[in-house]
Amino acid sequence: MNITPFAGMQEVVASVSDARRIVRVFTAIGGWSVRKLPDAPREQRQAWHVPRHCRRIEQWLLVPEREVRGYVRLVKFHGVSQQIMRSSGRTWDTGGIFDVDVFARDVRKVYRELQALGWTAYGDPVDYGWGGFDVSQVVATGPDGLVIAVLQPRRAPQASFPRYRGFSRVFNSSLIVKDYDATHRWFCDVLGWKYMAEGDLNGVVEPGQNIFGIPMPHALVTRRRCGIVHPEGLNDGSLETIGMPDLQGRDFSGACVAPNLGWLSWRFPVADANAYADALVRRGGQLYAEPATLQLAPYGEVVSFSVRTPDGAMLEFFQRLRIRSRLRGRVKQETR
Repeated sequence: MNITPFAGMQEVVASVSDARRIVRVFTAIGGWSVRKLPDAPREQRQAWHVPRHCRRIEQWLLVPEREVRGYVRLVKFHGVSQQIMRSSGRTWDTGGIFDVDVFARDVRKVYRELQALGWTAYGDPVDYGWGGFDVSQVVATGPDGLVIAVLQPRRAPQASFPRYRGFSRVFNSSLIVKDYDATHRWFCDVLGWKYMAEGDLNGVVEPGQNIFGIPMPHALVTRRRCGIVHPEGLNDGSLETIGMPDLQGRDFSGACVAPNLGWLSWRFPVADANAYADALVRRGGQLYAEPATLQLAPYGEVVSFSVRTPDGAMLEFFQRLRIRSRLRGRVKQETR
């Protein structure tokens, strides 16, 4: 598993109450495989600021076909009280990680399959273009407050993807922000990242004719500021910052931490975790977890640290010290 040359997101972590429900979506519909991992080590509990009485953190890794990145890791915390991070959240509510994005060959078919498993969406699939994209898309909502955006490209995306049956790898993930400009400065000035596309999405009729579920007549005039940011300015393993300054919603930032339920964190590989952490602090960043050595299956021993965005979404950066295990082929499905 060679992840060193890739600067984008390696995986996204989801805290779940029942792994089987999420595994079924990614395996039965997405065509991914799942691997049961060892429990997260004590050092990971400390990095996530988990209460000491947490008995264990189970882990599963969901792996897209023919891929070495763009994974989804499921974790289950035992012996602690939990709440859903973005409970009954709407698209204009800020805080934490909003969704993960995957490509599919037939978004309307995928949405029917998701509905059969009890998922719904902010609106039915719709065709639209923005920032170089020409896609059909649905933003589906499911258990534990998890949101998955499924996009069907109507022209070839910028990144290349191996052939897949259901879902591609996770290529992007969104966060809803209170102050778009402040978030922009944080990603560029503190993290040193680059925006590859930015613009406003205006004048689109809703509901059911776009992805945000904004009711009429507000949908006609509501400003939606969108930008895609990445360590190297690419749209592969990137993040999307979305601001809706005309709407007032709830702020979930304080709830978007472990052991609560929902999209917990993004993980990015780096060449030198200690040096990058020092650079972020010099540029005005604040660490959520200091660099520490831990076992991060299946990557082996790593040095990892984390930060949180101005709206409480967690980014974890890790440097591999040695390789302990590899993913080979399709793996057996194991859930509890």
